[in-house]
Amino acid sequence: MDLSVHHDIIKNMNLLLICLLIGLSGLVLLCAYPSACGQRLLRGGLRWSGFRQRRLALPAGELAYLEGGAGPAVMLIHGFGGDGPTSWGRVMAALAKQHQVLVPDLLWFGRSHASAVPALQAQADALEVLIRARVADKVQLVGLSYGGFVALELARRMPEKISQLVIMASPGMVYTPDDQQDLLDRAAVKSAEQLFVPSDVQALARMMALVGSPLARAPRFLLQDVWAFYYRHRAPQLRALMQELATGQQAHVERLSQPLAMPAAVVWGTQDEIFPLPIGQRLACSLKAPLFTIDGGTHVLPVVSASQTVAVLQNILQQMPA
Repeated sequence: MDLSVHHDIIKNMNLLLICLLIGLSGLVLLCAYPSACGQRLLRGGLRWSGFRQRRLALPAGELAYLEGGAGPAVMLIHGFGGDGPTSWGRVMAALAKQHQVLVPDLLWFGRSHASAVPALQAQADALEVLIRARVADKVQLVGLSYGGFVALELARRMPEKISQLVIMASPGMVYTPDDQQDLLDRAAVKSAEQLFVPSDVQALARMMALVGSPLARAPRFLLQDVWAFYYRHRAPQLRALMQELATGQQAHVERLSQPLAMPAAVVWGTQDEIFPLPIGQRLACSLKAPLFTIDGGTHVLPVVSASQTVAVLQNILQQMPA
């Protein structure tokens, strides 16, 4: 055999062996740290779609956000759990074809952090800084669940910068103590923080089942990893956030009940077990806003009903000029 051919064969075999070792190492890491690896893969995929990870310095912390696309500005605000890309990753690229899309990690979620007292006002403070820094004209806000409360607060305090408000699966000012008690009864828990800040894998599975997430049926090792990645090291701040929202409910309701200076729309899943559809109907009536329903949709619409969510959002965002 020609020595050059023999050398090429050995070289190719070594290259194949290296590729196999890299693949095996990746598989080991994925099995050992599925949530962390999943986050990296998700953010890497969004980078290929044109999104860039950015950080904004705050007086008492740092706000992480993703930005991509061009056109009228849209900000997608996630709910209580996960982070920006985990909640919105399946809809971001589609919206970025016609919009400048901003997707922050709320404080004490994802890659954002702060030393301020955890509260709804602190979330709005941070996003107000982001809007003034990155939005040249006006922005359309889309708030999911807890993010809907943040969006309403932003609309109240800076109406000159908000062109439109989309509230998704978030009860806002129409949420009553009876509604909250009904939720606690359905979840068989004593408090909102017990439900939304799970203390162990069993509690996480219960919450995932109620929000309608596919993770409710995940194997225990995966749920354990999700709990450790998203909750273990930030549980005190998350509990404080939820306690502040619950104990200050009446004050929030009174403040957010002021008339809006911009058009609004409401989006709801017909199978939402956290905030059932009649709450969405009440909110739409209160805001004098159209109600868009997603048939079969659960509480986590952008995750489990991504294509329908994209279609509804594109319809809403294109109907009203930014």
